[in-house]
Amino acid sequence: MAHKQPDQKPRILQICHDYKGPFRTVARQYAGSFSDCDVKTVFLRGAPSLTLASTLHGDVEFLDLPPGSLRGLKLKAYRRLMKIIADESPDVILAHRYKPFFVALLLNYTLKIGAVIGVMHEFGFLGRVSRSIFSRFWKDNVQLIGVSQPVCQVLLEQEPHLQGRVHFLHHAVEAATFHDSVSARQALGIPLGAYCYGTVGRLVRKKSHKSLIEAFASLQGDSVLAFIGDGELMPALKLLAKKLGVQDRVLFCGAKNEARKLMKAFDAFVLPSTSEEAFGLVLLEAMAAQVPIVCSNAPGPASVIGDVGLLFDCENVPDLARQMEAVRALSKSNSDDMTQKALDRLSAKFSVPFMVQKLRSLPAIEQHASMTG
Repeated sequence: MAHKQPDQKPRILQICHDYKGPFRTVARQYAGSFSDCDVKTVFLRGAPSLTLASTLHGDVEFLDLPPGSLRGLKLKAYRRLMKIIADESPDVILAHRYKPFFVALLLNYTLKIGAVIGVMHEFGFLGRVSRSIFSRFWKDNVQLIGVSQPVCQVLLEQEPHLQGRVHFLHHAVEAATFHDSVSARQALGIPLGAYCYGTVGRLVRKKSHKSLIEAFASLQGDSVLAFIGDGELMPALKLLAKKLGVQDRVLFCGAKNEARKLMKAFDAFVLPSTSEEAFGLVLLEAMAAQVPIVCSNAPGPASVIGDVGLLFDCENVPDLARQMEAVRALSKSNSDDMTQKALDRLSAKFSVPFMVQKLRSLPAIEQHASMTG
C-alpha cells in the first residue's frame, strides 16, 4: 500500500453490512466523526441511494452484493473490497458487524492496513466456534468497539484473550426537529384524542412485540398501540392482535423514513426487547423527543435508560402491563420531571460531540488517524 505523505489527511474507510434500521444513522455519525479526514463509506448490501449518500461526510459506494455473496468465505465481497482498499490506502478501517470485520481483517494480512476496528452492535459477535478461533489466531490485530457495556462484558467473559482490545463506545443521538403531536399523529393515522403507546423498530423476535401486544390487550380503557416499522413477524402480530380482540386499537404504521421525527405522536414509548438487544438507539430518540419511556430491564437497554424511565422484567407480560398502566397514571409534573431527567442524561452521556471525542481518543485511532501523527 502507498505511504501517506506528511501533509496528507488521514484516510478512513468505513464498511457497513447494509443501511437498514439504525445503520444509516450509525454510518452518518461515524463518518461525521472524521470531518478533518478523507472518509469513504462502503455498503456491502443495499441498492444505491443518493439521498443517503448526501447525508454522509466523504465518498460513498454501494456494492449492492446479493445475499449469497456474504455467506461462507465471502469471496465476492473479498475481491471487491480488496480493490477498494488497494485504491484508497486507508489508515483505519471501521467495520460494522462481523462479516465486514472478517473480510477487512483477512485483507489486512496482505494489504497491511494501519488499524482494523470492528464495531459490535449485538451480542454474540464472536459467538460461533469458528469466529472464536479466528479471533484467537488474529488476536494481535483485533480491535473492537462495543456499543454498550454489557456487550463488552459478555465478549470479554467469552474471549478473555482480547482484554485491552475491546473498547466501549455508545451510539449518540443527533439534533432533530420533531413534528408536533398533531401532525405526527396525522402522518401515522393515529386518532388525535386517544392515549397512544408506541414503539419503533423491526418486527423481529428479539424485539418481543408479541409480549407488548399481550400486555396491551390486558389493559383497561380506550388507549391505542402503534408500531412504526415492518418485518417478518408483521402477519403473526396482526393475527395475535385479532385473536386478543384488539385489532382495531393496534396500528401497524409501517416503516417510515426519519421515524424519530414522529416520536411525539406517542404519549409513552415502550421498548419490550429481550436480552438479545444490545443497545436500543430508539431509546435515545424517545429521550430526545421528551416522551416518557417504559423499557425492559434487558442489560443493553437498561444500561441506556438508567433511572429515567420505568423498567419491567424482561418478557414478563404482567409486569409490562403494570408499568404501562403506571406511565399513563403519571401526573403531568411527574411526567415532565421524568422526561427532563432523560434529556439531561442524553446531553451528558449520548451527545454526538461526546461520542466523537471518545471515538477519536481510542488508541488505534490516535495512532493511525491523527492529523499530527
